[in-house]
Amino acid sequence: MPLPRTLKNLTSRLTDPVELLDAADLAGRVHRTGCAHVATVSRGDHVTLTGRIRTVETCGGEDFLGLTAEVFDGTGAVEVCWLGRRTIPGIDTGRFVRVIGRVGMRHGHKIMYNPRYELLDEQPRPERGGIA
Repeated sequence: MPLPRTLKNLTSRLTDPVELLDAADLAGRVHRTGCAHVATVSRGDHVTLTGRIRTVETCGGEDFLGLTAEVFDGTGAVEVCWLGRRTIPGIDTGRFVRVIGRVGMRHGHKIMYNPRYELLDEQPRPERGGIA
């Protein structure tokens, strides 16, 4: 006899890896904000994305300088690059952020250059957004 749906869901949630559960939870929270999901956007789209910063790095040398962050929304990640910056107060690993800008591609990965950004509380709040 097959398991009832609710029991299947509970069993699945108890046996799935923590990262998968966290991603599903984050994707659900991002969905409630009305923002686009990284997995659904394409090169050239002007979008509003919300997610958690997974990494922050300074890149470049003497002739080029930039701050990059990887923003993950539960469905995928986008690299965000602010040219000419070494640091930005509040842009830290684990922080929720909303970024607004045009999606590009670099080495097969989605990237946004110099997007507008908003630092968020732990819980992203609903806001109109998505693909502009």
